[in-house]
Amino acid sequence: MAAVPAEINGPSDAELIDAVRGGQTDSFGSLYERHVSAAYNLARQLARSSAEADDLVSEAFARVLDTLRAGRGPDSAFRAYLLTA
Repeated sequence: MAAVPAEINGPSDAELIDAVRGGQTDSFGSLYERHVSAAYNLARQLARSSAEADDLVSEAFARVLDTLRAGRGPDSAFRAYLLTA
């Protein structure tokens, strides 16, 4: 699993998660940009095709977004939660 860069531009994952829970779903775009490559790396290992990998990544992000909107899910370890989804 790839590490989160030591110097992150902008708010932390925890701050972005709080913003999403508070209704600022545009903050989820920052989480997406920060973690999508790690999600694709794992999906390519699990999937039989690139199309299936795309579906896995899309579904994982959609589930995590729904979970955060409902007030559940991670408080900080976004990448670990996403890759588990």
